[in-house]
Amino acid sequence: MKKKIGVIVLGLMVLFAANLMAGGGQQQQQPSSGGARKWRIAFLAKGNMDVFVKNISDAALRRGQELSDKCTVTVFDAEGDMNKQIQQAEDAITQRFDAIVLIAVDYDGSAPIIDMAERAGILLVGDNTTTNNISKVTYVGSDDVDAGKIQGEYLKTRLKPGARVCYMMGPIGVSPQIFRKQGIEESLFNDRSMNIQLLEEQTANWRRDTAMSLAEDWLTKYNNNIDAIICQNDDMAMGALEAAEAKGVKDKVVIVGVDAITDALKAIEAGRLDATVFQDAAGQGAGGIDAAIKLLEAGQKKMPDVWIPFKAVTRDNVSQFM
Repeated sequence: MKKKIGVIVLGLMVLFAANLMAGGGQQQQQPSSGGARKWRIAFLAKGNMDVFVKNISDAALRRGQELSDKCTVTVFDAEGDMNKQIQQAEDAITQRFDAIVLIAVDYDGSAPIIDMAERAGILLVGDNTTTNNISKVTYVGSDDVDAGKIQGEYLKTRLKPGARVCYMMGPIGVSPQIFRKQGIEESLFNDRSMNIQLLEEQTANWRRDTAMSLAEDWLTKYNNNIDAIICQNDDMAMGALEAAEAKGVKDKVVIVGVDAITDALKAIEAGRLDATVFQDAAGQGAGGIDAAIKLLEAGQKKMPDVWIPFKAVTRDNVSQFM
């Protein structure tokens, strides 16, 4: 009997030690068969139904494949649902991933994920979108205020004072919606010399079909008397473009977007879409993975943010981005 009890106690001690090691996050990462650490990275995307976000996710996966001796990358798609993203973060923490790269669904609502990861001892890197506590972690992405400013400066060259415009936004409360709007307000809407008439501003939730329907409603409501439809991303710009073309008024309406997705670049090259703002999806996707690995290997929680600049894309320079 004593021998049997001794075996049970020994087994419990081994199990306890194993659980203790598993709870240590990146510091307890086991070596791969080659003897080097192989980090497990969870890439939490806000919604791959958005072409640009999918491009970032795909770039992150490619970077993981390129660095397969150092890491594995698993993409979780929140499909634009904040609660789903929080659940996916909880799953990544429970599964003891070494790092999370987060494209936040919501500026405020996704912020708890950063705190959750911190409490669990799991490294987190912010990517593409921000949260209200993003300063606590390393961020890889672009300054969305600049995207709005670039749109505004371009439109000053195309619109006359007193121009009538409609403004199409992403989901209310996400950081690109907040800060791209801030940028265009500073550069265009609040410019007294332009005296822009903002007829309406609404969300089309980054979606092309929703944007097409909304643009059709606007054009009907204002008897096609709209000088510009300004969109916070290219999927919405393409939807607005299709609506304007269907009504035969595209030559009267300036339409601009953000992201420089392939469809938008082709439309600019063909003389259909007026302009977009290049945002480097590949740089952000790969950059998020690179930052996570760099921090994991150094045993650090934070390094300087990685800023990737926006660039204006018009018919004059679109060939550089094709």
